[in-house]
Amino acid sequence: MDQQVIFNFKKIFTKHLFKRCFEVTENTNLTLREFWKNHYNIVICLKLIDISWQGVTKRTLNSAWRKLWPDVVLKREGFEGFEPIEEEIVSIGHSMGLEVDEADVADLIEEYAEELTMEELKELQKISHSGVMMELISEDEVEPEQKLTSRENSDILGKWQEVSDLVEKRLPEKLSTERASALFDDRCLTFFRNILKRRQKQISCEGLTK
Repeated sequence: MDQQVIFNFKKIFTKHLFKRCFEVTENTNLTLREFWKNHYNIVICLKLIDISWQGVTKRTLNSAWRKLWPDVVLKREGFEGFEPIEEEIVSIGHSMGLEVDEADVADLIEEYAEELTMEELKELQKISHSGVMMELISEDEVEPEQKLTSRENSDILGKWQEVSDLVEKRLPEKLSTERASALFDDRCLTFFRNILKRRQKQISCEGLTK
């Protein structure tokens, strides 16, 4: 596989890793160190790999064939810019109280220097093509936010965390359950987390103007 595709995947993975750190520490009393020590494991890592691999676009994959089979590469198609992803990683880092900039993010990506083996790449491909697909709510919908109170929004996030933890402990089909849970968390709960972030930011701004 083209190493540029892998490099782009690593950026997406880093973004989702930072998001996971922020969401867990924001909704619990855990410190970042406690999260790394007790709540980050191979299962969580596989979830993030799955979600991140789905973020690698067909455009990027098509461009990766340029050296081997240039005739199939769409003209004027290149690798999409990743500056917004780097900026988002920096923003999430700041939300967690970390002193981080885009240069630090670039260094972090470079630390993933070891190339994936063919077996690891095949496993990534197998994960990305599995059949867990759901029709979920659009993140662009704004009307529900106008009717949703802050307490209701917090209740949704808290109850989802409780349900997710309980289901993962009790259901025997752990892999499919964890993947479905991760997809729902990423695509649905992001809507409510964004509401929380916007309202927190609004409260902070109002406090500064008083």
